[in-house]
Amino acid sequence: MKKATIIVAAMLAFGTISLSSCSREEKRDVADNVQNAQDEVKDAADNVAEDVKEAKEETAEEIKEAREELSLKIENRRQIINSELDELNAKIKKASAKEKDKLEAKRDKLKENLNDLNDDLAEVKKDVKRDWKQFKRDLNDRIDAMQKDFEN
Repeated sequence: MKKATIIVAAMLAFGTISLSSCSREEKRDVADNVQNAQDEVKDAADNVAEDVKEAKEETAEEIKEAREELSLKIENRRQIINSELDELNAKIKKASAKEKDKLEAKRDKLKENLNDLNDDLAEVKKDVKRDWKQFKRDLNDRIDAMQKDFEN
């Protein structure tokens, strides 16, 4: 685009100089050249606008697919946490006082993780205002950390 603008400017400058010391035929040729250069710039601008539009549509589709993928990942993790909570609640009912404290602490951590996932899911489903890639990276890191917490 910059090259095309420079070309047009150069052609206009050349045309101005040429028009001041040329015959009518030369002036017509220069005017035609300038018009051709302007047409080329217009075509190039149209092509750039079309390319930008296509890229925007591709990006929107990629974001939609990534959102769907993350939603599924969050839903799967939520189901796992809910199952783990059910198991912990059953263990808590049968546990001794000492074991109860440990199990309740683990349950509280899982509930906190579940609440975080619920917030993340809500954010995935709405239009994310912050940078999508950063949001996706942060979410994946949190899910990985939750998995590691549970394994410990």
